[in-house]
Amino acid sequence: MKTDKLNEKFKKATKAQKRVMIAQDVLAQIKTKRYIVESGCWIDTNINAACEKNLKDEDSVQELFAEKKIESCNVCALGGLFMSCTNFNNNTSFVELNDASGHLGDWISEGEEFSNKLNKIFSYKQLRSIESYFENNEGYFYNQREFDGIKAFCNAYPSEKKRLKLIMENIVENNGTFVPEKLKI
Repeated sequence: MKTDKLNEKFKKATKAQKRVMIAQDVLAQIKTKRYIVESGCWIDTNINAACEKNLKDEDSVQELFAEKKIESCNVCALGGLFMSCTNFNNNTSFVELNDASGHLGDWISEGEEFSNKLNKIFSYKQLRSIESYFENNEGYFYNQREFDGIKAFCNAYPSEKKRLKLIMENIVENNGTFVPEKLKI
C-alpha cells in the first residue's frame, strides 16, 4: 500500500527531513486543491457525504484522506502542517482530528503530545512563528518581537494562499527550518 511506503520513509527521516517532507506535502495538497487555505480555522474537514455516517472515532485519518473519504480540508498554516504530518504516519484517529480542529493552539501552548508527533518535529517557537506569519499576528499566537516583519510580509502578500505557499517554500529552502528573515518581501 502506498501509505505504508510513506510511513516507512517518514519514520527513517531525520527531524529536518521530516519538516521538509511535511512542508512539501502541504504545497502538494494546496496544488491539488485538497487543502483549502483559510485563516481563522485549524482544520475543517470536508467529508464525502456517502462515507460520513459510516465513520468511526478510531478510523485512521491518513487512510480516510488517502481514500478521499476526507475529500479536502480547510486549513490554516498549523492545520496544514498537522494534516500533512498525519499523511506520513498512521497515528491520528478521526476523533483526534476532530479534537485538533478546535484545540490545536491550546495543545501547542500546553505542550500536549500530538498523536502524529508534529510538535516533536517542529519546535514550539517554529510553530508559533509560522502561525503568526500566516495569520498576520491575529490568530492564536501573537508575536510582538517579529511584529514589523509579520506586518510587512502580510501587507506584501494579502492572499492567505500565497502566504502559506511562501512559508512552506521557506521551510523547504531552509532545510526544514522556518527562517522569516529569508521570506520574499
